[in-house]
Amino acid sequence: MYVERTHYYAKPGKVDEVRKTRARACDVRAALGLDRGSVFHKADPESEGPDVTWQCEFASIEAHEQDLAARANSPDFEAVRKYMRSCYDRFERHFERCVD
Repeated sequence: MYVERTHYYAKPGKVDEVRKTRARACDVRAALGLDRGSVFHKADPESEGPDVTWQCEFASIEAHEQDLAARANSPDFEAVRKYMRSCYDRFERHFERCVD
C-alpha cells in the first residue's frame, strides 16, 4: 500500500479557508470518481506542523499515477488547486510506502 500525504501551512488568518478549499478538492475528487481521501487539522492550533493535512491510500504506484493524471486533466481540480495556492505559505507532498 502507498500513501500520498499533503501538508498545508496556511497564511495568517487563512486556516479555515485552507480547510474549506481542501474539502472542495475532495468533492472534485469524488466527482472524478477518485477516493476523497481524509482531511485532518491540528488539534492544537498553536502546535508546530501543518495546519491542514490530506491523505489518501493507493494499492499501487500505478493507481497513484492514474490519480495524479486524473487531477492534472481536470479543469475543476486545477481551479481549486490555483485558489488553494493563494491561501497557504507552504505546501508539501509526501508519497510513502507502507512497510508492514
